[in-house]
Amino acid sequence: MKITATVPIVAAALLLAACSDPVSVLDPSLAADGPAFAQETPAALARPFKGTLEGVQTVTPLAPPLASVAVSASGSATMVGRFTLELPHIVNFATQSAQGTATFVAANGDQLIASFTGAAQVGPIVSIVEQATITGGTGRFEGASGNFTIRREFNPAAGTTTGSFEGTVSAPGW
Repeated sequence: MKITATVPIVAAALLLAACSDPVSVLDPSLAADGPAFAQETPAALARPFKGTLEGVQTVTPLAPPLASVAVSASGSATMVGRFTLELPHIVNFATQSAQGTATFVAANGDQLIASFTGAAQVGPIVSIVEQATITGGTGRFEGASGNFTIRREFNPAAGTTTGSFEGTVSAPGW
């Protein structure tokens, strides 16, 4: 009999302790359709975006000190899978800087598009770091946003480039 009387007392104590919290469980902001859940920000939906690439790079001289550079590469990445990549940009040899766009095309044709700026350290093998901002895309990447950094090397003698990238990507509906 003592056990039976103890259960209601413990239950009442737990209920009182739970109700002593200043936030009520009846607060509408805590409901699934309340203000706290009305909109999730893209930052909350950001997912890791990283991968590797390898391809060819063609440099076409323009008026000094500029050159047009076209990179055609392929690789594999999180959120994209197998992809091809077009990376056209303009290089300023005087400042060792670049500006251009990156278009990833997934195996199903969906595209992820970014703009980037870059800097290089020239040598027999050129080391390049490019900071990219995702500006949108098509298919599952429509409305995408995010940022990533590309680190790659360019071998001018062979005309080849290899590298990796890492950052985050988000899209509406994820």
